[in-house]
Amino acid sequence: MAVSSQGDVYSYGILLLEILTRKQPTSGMFIGDLNLHSWVNLAIPDRVKEVIDNDLFIEVGGDDFEENKVYKCLVSLLRVGLLCSKHSPNERPTMKFVVTALESIKEDLVENSITSRGLRRSISNLLSNLNTTSNDAPILNDQSSSTY
Repeated sequence: MAVSSQGDVYSYGILLLEILTRKQPTSGMFIGDLNLHSWVNLAIPDRVKEVIDNDLFIEVGGDDFEENKVYKCLVSLLRVGLLCSKHSPNERPTMKFVVTALESIKEDLVENSITSRGLRRSISNLLSNLNTTSNDAPILNDQSSSTY
């Protein structure tokens, strides 16, 4: 198998889905044709809360608008992960497109008045998930780094 940028995009998409769902693609829950990508894809749009890691949902002092913005951000990130992990390499976006999409998601979240405290808490929850060692959590080695 040749190394390609489409393969890197696929790997990034799967990693993003792992982080957001706290499930590994090799989890025992995935049997037959069910895999991480298809499981998330089946959940959109009606059952998203069933697949997103509960620790990523934040409560912002009862402010439904701000909580909804976080929810929409997480759904958008799931969609990016799904797009990157499409089966056919020709259907996957370029990393340039992915970076643009991630920047847009970030801008939408920040510009639409999410409190900095709520944003910090959501990011903190996401980062703490990266350090966990549970069976269904993504495991990153010390050499991992990300520019995104």
